Amino acid sequence: MTKRDFLSAGDLSRVEFENLLELAQRSKGKRGSQLLAGKTLGLLFFDRSLRTRVSFEVAAVQLGGHVINVTEREMYDLEPEEQKVMDGRAEEHVKDAARTLSRYCDVLGVRHLGRTGSWDKDRQELLLRSYARYATVPVVNLESTVEHPCQALADAMTMQDHLTRLQGRKLSVVWTTNPEPKNIGPCHSLLRVAGMLGMSLALCHPLGFEPDPDVVTAAMRDAQSNGGSLAVVNSLDDGVRDAEVVYARSWGSPKYWEDPEREAIVKRSLQGWIIDEAAMDKTR
Repeated sequence: MTKRDFLSAGDLSRVEFENLLELAQRSKGKRGSQLLAGKTLGLLFFDRSLRTRVSFEVAAVQLGGHVINVTEREMYDLEPEEQKVMDGRAEEHVKDAARTLSRYCDVLGVRHLGRTGSWDKDRQELLLRSYARYATVPVVNLESTVEHPCQALADAMTMQDHLTRLQGRKLSVVWTTNPEPKNIGPCHSLLRVAGMLGMSLALCHPLGFEPDPDVVTAAMRDAQSNGGSLAVVNSLDDGVRDAEVVYARSWGSPKYWEDPEREAIVKRSLQGWIIDEAAMDKTR
């Protein structure tokens, strides 16, 4: 059987997402099992993590599995690009590491937010996808530059807990100002997942902070195919009006990816982009 990776929210269908949410609800609060007895989860964190790391470790242990945690501090440099002369810091190619780890682990989870300064390059997620290409076991994206599909699944479950059903419910994904912008990956994945679950989406951000256009187009297509919708608005008031869920997050701008100083200047005029009582008064 060909192994299957989970790198993007687009890797699963609506039926698969709904089945996962149903399974999670049925498993919630139950005692652990031995479902993963004899299985080993390898976690490769090239960036810091708290909730993702702890939740995956706890889940694997409670299901009877074993976890091996490898952090960036413990890893030497690996080369993700093919046909590249390895005369720099990299000690080996990712394909060698991926094949080796596949002999010891039954699944690999990878977090890598590497930022080179070029959005066109970073959005390719070379390290993550190189691991997926060469590993002989499934690879799960634990957050990359472009997506965080596992968090989006958890967000969908939280919304389902409060709203019962998600079809047609209004979700506003709102950019907010912050001195240190967060990764855009969770926003991208939530748009995809919510679109596939048929929600009525409002993507709200100031001009210049547009998410990746390919992701927005895919999310719009997902929503339309599943009875939902996606509207892009550039007014905070319009974005939160009549929302049933407001997802507030600061994210870095792909437009200014190569010019953080320019991004900082633009953000000085956006101090009003916050979710406060006045904004929440416009919701349902």
